[in-house]
Amino acid sequence: MNTVPRHWRLLPAAIAAATLVACGGSDDKGVDRSAFRAAGMVYAAPQTTTDASGNQTVSVAVLAKDGVKTLSTTAVSAAAATAISAKLVPGNLVDWVPATQANQVTVATDAAQTFNVVLSKGSSAAAQFDLAKFGPEVTRNKDIPGPMVAAGWVYAKSAGTITVGDGRAVLADMAGRAYATPIKRYEETYTLASDVKVFNVDTSDYSKSAASTVAAIPVTADYAYATTARQAAYLLFDTNHTESEKAKVVAIWYFTPQSTSDGKPVWDVPSQSPLLADKGTDPVSGQAYMAINATGVTAAPYTRSTEPFEMVKDTMYYVGDNEVASYILRADMGTPNDKSDDKLIKIDAGWANSGYQYWKNMELLGLDPRAVTDIWLTHGHGDHYGTVVEQLRMADNAGKTVKLWASREDVTGITQDQRGNTWNIAGALPASETEIRARTTDFYKYDAWYDYGNVQIMVIWSPGHTPGTTNMLFRVKNPTDGKFVTFGYHGGYGVNGLTTPTAANGFLRLSFQAGFSYLQQSLDVDFVSPQHTNQFPIVEVYQALKAYNRDPANAGKQLTMLDAMRSKVFDSPAIAGTNITSEFANQLEKRRSVISYAASDTANTSYKSLETSGPFKPGREAGPTVTATLLDGGKIVQGFVGPQNKNPAIPLLASGIVTATDQYVNDPTGFYVQVAVQVNDGYQGYLPDSFVQFSPGTNQTITYRGGPVESVHAKPGEVLRTKRLNSLAEAQAVLATITQGRQVTMTLTPASEIVVPADVTQTFR
Repeated sequence: MNTVPRHWRLLPAAIAAATLVACGGSDDKGVDRSAFRAAGMVYAAPQTTTDASGNQTVSVAVLAKDGVKTLSTTAVSAAAATAISAKLVPGNLVDWVPATQANQVTVATDAAQTFNVVLSKGSSAAAQFDLAKFGPEVTRNKDIPGPMVAAGWVYAKSAGTITVGDGRAVLADMAGRAYATPIKRYEETYTLASDVKVFNVDTSDYSKSAASTVAAIPVTADYAYATTARQAAYLLFDTNHTESEKAKVVAIWYFTPQSTSDGKPVWDVPSQSPLLADKGTDPVSGQAYMAINATGVTAAPYTRSTEPFEMVKDTMYYVGDNEVASYILRADMGTPNDKSDDKLIKIDAGWANSGYQYWKNMELLGLDPRAVTDIWLTHGHGDHYGTVVEQLRMADNAGKTVKLWASREDVTGITQDQRGNTWNIAGALPASETEIRARTTDFYKYDAWYDYGNVQIMVIWSPGHTPGTTNMLFRVKNPTDGKFVTFGYHGGYGVNGLTTPTAANGFLRLSFQAGFSYLQQSLDVDFVSPQHTNQFPIVEVYQALKAYNRDPANAGKQLTMLDAMRSKVFDSPAIAGTNITSEFANQLEKRRSVISYAASDTANTSYKSLETSGPFKPGREAGPTVTATLLDGGKIVQGFVGPQNKNPAIPLLASGIVTATDQYVNDPTGFYVQVAVQVNDGYQGYLPDSFVQFSPGTNQTITYRGGPVESVHAKPGEVLRTKRLNSLAEAQAVLATITQGRQVTMTLTPASEIVVPADVTQTFR
């Protein structure tokens, strides 16, 4: 008997059984299939002919469910012909509305929408995957969702079925206990229509593409990761997702030459995770499993696949991959027996070609991706907005509305900060992302709670990683005890682009540091919900928990994610019986240290820290003595503690998870006192435009573009910290001298660190 509680039960059987086998039948349940747009593969460049009036007719050769054919438009303007032709690239699976006349298409009012691209193969050998029920589909028409489309590698076939998937097979948990049935992350079996059309599509020369047969479709040899040649295919169904249980495949396009996989082993946990340290050596490459870095997700999305998990019962879920996080928050607006105003909020949208993983993860948790009501984006980088257009179009096809939230500062740019200073700074969202920009419905209000009943969210603008990066707090009501727990989400942790000062990034470097200190100083957070899994080991924690719960010895003492995740750093010193360092503050300290201190310059010559290279806040270049008002009671901050989420209750977490990145900042014996202050000098919370300053570390004078730093918050002051203190006792002695409202004199370094004299009690005088 399985004794794992229902909400924490692990899902190998469900995943292995996640197939879609249509049962046939003629009852269409009222769906008017005559309304469906047609679909086909473009296999030759479009041609245009011009009539005496200068109008043009566009024709294109396609491989469609009713055979090899050439489609034509009616005569349209030259501009319309150009818009139509833009989508007709060989290798594009496109859809259209057939006209009354054979082999003619209906030209849309917006000519560019005459053909819509469903999937695009081009000449790429990279893997592409699409679930039948969720993901890209033929476009909605006459208020009816379009037919389903699937994509993947072919793993089996018979006279009446075909099986496709992404090749991921998980044989054992992280403790080495084998699964009775291997977990296949994405594998689905479909029923073939009796008259299914099959095409062999030659991506090296589309003109050689031709009609084929089911019998001729190659089958990928096996699931071994060393099998690099794999047979890719697109599939079209006879109906839409509302009839998924009875859908049949009516067209298959399989690709020659075969696609290739990377030939590397993949794991549920991230590449080079400490949980791989005992897994031995890869017999294919001869490398230790822990040493192998998986191929990038753009070329091989299956390398990032991992299973979803529940974080707070019935309310908060992890649905991302093993590299970039995505969360679902299920908000009950508090109206009993009325679900009409409830929300399903998705935080971030992951990599562009990994949507199938996110949709499958949601499905495995019993969540419908089409039920998402709101998508909240943290910043304008493609690994976080990548699938948002796909999800919006999936909702469009179902006739549903999704609100898209983002920071104004990354979508349209910074025009003003919270203290009224005006700016003209471009956001990070690329200009090419016109659809995201057009479909953003809501911009965030900062530093205030959005109240959704059992879920509350605060958004904090924190430039650095991008101009419009946002951090978030999630207050989530635990239905088990009715108490709220708070998760901290840092929305832009990477130092990329900030490693050395430039004219463009000066204010971002200062803001990056200021944002970390602000979060440490201002917030009390119970748990970390990281944005990337190499920032905090959220996936390792779950996989360690899973291994623990699968141990027969633990059948009567099952644990949840709230048991597995640490709130406080296990080895941090305690005051009055409570550890002083939270896991969230510790995670923040790692990257604050990287940007701040000279150790970065020593450890990595491409880094130039704020301490050595600036920019320094205006007027502090010589390390002044200043007067100031203390705005809070101060806090003690411990130096970064390398092992994260150390939890002796779970064997695989007994020593914590020590990630490889930036471990040189590990400094558990160092302490700082951090305080909010209003310094009485010329610094006003931002870097002015055209500010000129010498950078000692780079030995150059830089004219900086201005931008907001602390002025991203309306309240005055800044958060500063002391130089490193050698013991907790010294930190406590300094902290004892801090009283909110006290007027003090203190000495600053050029990098605005507070100098600590020999008598530490005289730090604030």
